[in-house]
Amino acid sequence: MSKFIAWAIILVLGFVANLPGQEPPPVRDLTPPEFLQVVEPVPETPAGEVFAAAEFLFFTPRQRGLDYALDDLRDDLIPAGRVRSLNYKTEPGIRASLGYRPGGFLWDVRFTYTYITSSDGFGAVAEPGGLLYPTLTRTGMTNEANTAFASSSLSINMYDAEVGYHLEQEFFHARIFGGLRLANVRQALFAQYDGRDAQGATVDVRPNFDGIGPLFGMESTIGMGQGLGVFGRASGALLTGSMRAPFVETNNIGGTLYADLANRFALTVPVVTLGVGVSYQYRGLSLRAGYEVTNFFGIFERPTFIDDFAEGKFLRQSTNLGIDGLFVRLGLEF
Repeated sequence: MSKFIAWAIILVLGFVANLPGQEPPPVRDLTPPEFLQVVEPVPETPAGEVFAAAEFLFFTPRQRGLDYALDDLRDDLIPAGRVRSLNYKTEPGIRASLGYRPGGFLWDVRFTYTYITSSDGFGAVAEPGGLLYPTLTRTGMTNEANTAFASSSLSINMYDAEVGYHLEQEFFHARIFGGLRLANVRQALFAQYDGRDAQGATVDVRPNFDGIGPLFGMESTIGMGQGLGVFGRASGALLTGSMRAPFVETNNIGGTLYADLANRFALTVPVVTLGVGVSYQYRGLSLRAGYEVTNFFGIFERPTFIDDFAEGKFLRQSTNLGIDGLFVRLGLEF
């Protein structure tokens, strides 16, 4: 009888414990606090971006000091007439860039290569009763001619290594950069004269500059919606290097040497570039087109002999080199 009563009490207590609204007593965590570890979520680091761009350049170099003759219509001992000079043609060039921006950072590194080239050639024949005064020859040697022909070529190779910092807003993006520029500028100027004092007379001048120096600048883009924008770019460099400008003059089809000057000296050349244009951005693809102008200050110097009695007296004629034109750039980020 007592066993029956005990089982009845157990069943009643179990039924009461399982009634709705009844919860078992909470289980206490007896783990020591020093063994508890709080696991925080680790934020994902954005992947780095690789940038590549190719630019088609349609530039025109502009330079004084490419004259080769004075075309005088009258042989009256009075220099008067048109100065014959070369003018570089507009020719295509290329600029290529490759860069990397680490994920989550506002700075990047970039390498850019630029190649520009141009040339020109022209001749002149004295009018009946007139003559040509050569402007490249030594004073007192080849002073008069009946015909003249000149040609010139120019090539520029520039290598830029940059570190840039980005300023980003909703409709505005700017990149401030600095780095190092290496430039190789090659020019060849050749002239040939015939008639009167000239018997196959030639002048050959080849100024070549190699320089390296700091580069700094800024480029910014203002968004106009739908991926469109306008941008501007300004940069400057100060190149220090050496100029080699040999000067050779002959007459009598190379049989008579009038001058052979090995001209080499140190030179510092400031360089300024300004550019404006429009841009379009769609995800990782960008397109830019605009106008750019660059000026190399005092980059070319050639000797001019000034006295036929003091044969070694000469002056250095310094000229700037300006380059301007249109460009189209296609860029890709991935």
